[in-house]
Amino acid sequence: MDGIVNPKVTDYIQKLGGFPELKVLEDYARDNYVPIVMKDAARLLAFQVDQMRPERILELGTAIGYSAILMALYSDASIITIEREPDMKEKAQENIRSFDLEDRIEVVLSECTAYLKDTEESFDFIFMDAGKSHYREYFDLSLPRLRKGGTILCDNVLYKGLVVNETAERKHRTNVVKLQEFLAYVHSRDDLMVSLLSVGDGMLLIRRKDRNE
Repeated sequence: MDGIVNPKVTDYIQKLGGFPELKVLEDYARDNYVPIVMKDAARLLAFQVDQMRPERILELGTAIGYSAILMALYSDASIITIEREPDMKEKAQENIRSFDLEDRIEVVLSECTAYLKDTEESFDFIFMDAGKSHYREYFDLSLPRLRKGGTILCDNVLYKGLVVNETAERKHRTNVVKLQEFLAYVHSRDDLMVSLLSVGDGMLLIRRKDRNE
């Protein structure tokens, strides 16, 4: 997936360094057209978990396990990641085993909404990278599961830059409208600290405000 930043800038950032230990997964994703987090967004994700040192992480949207593995490599957290496709779940588990991380990463076969409705677990960090048209629903269900001081990070919220386009193509319209509504919603809430970043395909950081803010 292309980002929203000038491609020359993106190329420059990517050449500054990456995650060589994950190159085999990046190559697989490219060759098999599996969407994974973009490299500059992956650096922000790794930075966040390294800085926060979360104990429990929830990921919505596993794919081949790239982001879950990245977060495990840059933290000591235990991770639950949700995937709805059985074949993709199996591939993710295979990749997780190849990094000897099966004791720290659990892949759950489920729709994200169903998992969030059923779980009673709480998390320090929640990474949303699943169906973009459902971000508002995921967020509303995720917030009660977020521990005090925790952070939610959402990927692809600018959706190739189309969220600023009033005439998006029909095939993109639902995602664009739903993301526009989601972004307006979280920015309107006085109880949230929100930072929308033009990293990768757009990343959104959210946390609850402390009472004294």
